[in-house]
Amino acid sequence: MDGKGFQALVAQLGDLSTVQREALIAALKHRLPINEAVGLIDTRFSADPCCGHCSSKNIRGWSSQSGLKRYRCKDCHRTFNALTGTPLAQLHRRDAWFAYAQALADGVSLRKAAKRCGIALDTSFRWRHRFLAAAKDVKAKAVKGIVEADEAFIRKSAKGSKRLVGRAPRKRGEKAKPGLSADEYAPVLIVRDRHGNTTDQVLPDLEGPTFTRVLGPVVANDALLVSDGRAAYGQFADRAGLLHVALNASKGERTYGSYHIQNVNAYISRLKDWLRRFKGVATHYLPSYLGWRRMIDRYGDDLTALKCMTQALHQTAT
Repeated sequence: MDGKGFQALVAQLGDLSTVQREALIAALKHRLPINEAVGLIDTRFSADPCCGHCSSKNIRGWSSQSGLKRYRCKDCHRTFNALTGTPLAQLHRRDAWFAYAQALADGVSLRKAAKRCGIALDTSFRWRHRFLAAAKDVKAKAVKGIVEADEAFIRKSAKGSKRLVGRAPRKRGEKAKPGLSADEYAPVLIVRDRHGNTTDQVLPDLEGPTFTRVLGPVVANDALLVSDGRAAYGQFADRAGLLHVALNASKGERTYGSYHIQNVNAYISRLKDWLRRFKGVATHYLPSYLGWRRMIDRYGDDLTALKCMTQALHQTAT
């Protein structure tokens, strides 16, 4: 990470304490590598340490680990170091994290990201999901105005699992069975308004109560809902007292006046095209990939390593 990029990162790390932030800025001024910056944090923290779990100052020394002094709290009886409770806790190979964030911004495969950063493939896998842990929960809290909703069906995958439950393993290149079988596909409800606010949810089923549970908290009371002809949408709209336009695609209904679901369908098309590069996404990790795609859609060409890094650190990237 160059000096300018590191300074921008420091400015957005709101979870750092004053001591930690000042230590990082001091490290920047002296052009220290990130590992040395962490060492400076450790030195300043040791002058006035407090528990990273309960903030107690009733502590004592407790050896060292990974080059950092470790302490034990006499009140909560837990151990900690200068980074406990911060976004920098438990990070290894800190020198490669910014490069990995750039790999995420570029949307490269696990193997290419591992090669870029000089890390093992399994490490690349773990880092990807640590970076995306926050992104999967960053979605629109409300959609309003004209709201379009539709389902995307993503083929189920147990990729990486050591045991398969309920079916035999597939052969490489095997095509899905005809129809949208619940055994073959995971339904994802995609909701998007005309302002681009987007939310999604992997569904356990396609029943009315499930749609109501997912849509109720996010669809504004005065919104106009546009969907396909699935009955679950109508059931939700009736319960919520919303205006609802249902388009029956099987009868050739693509629009009703100016109302359509082309925006959400275009988003679904982009999502599916993008997922193909991963040659199958494990259903267990699908929410993380949905969050990654929302992040790409939100920032477009402005998605940078810095934004990926701050997103991973539970901050709102600007």
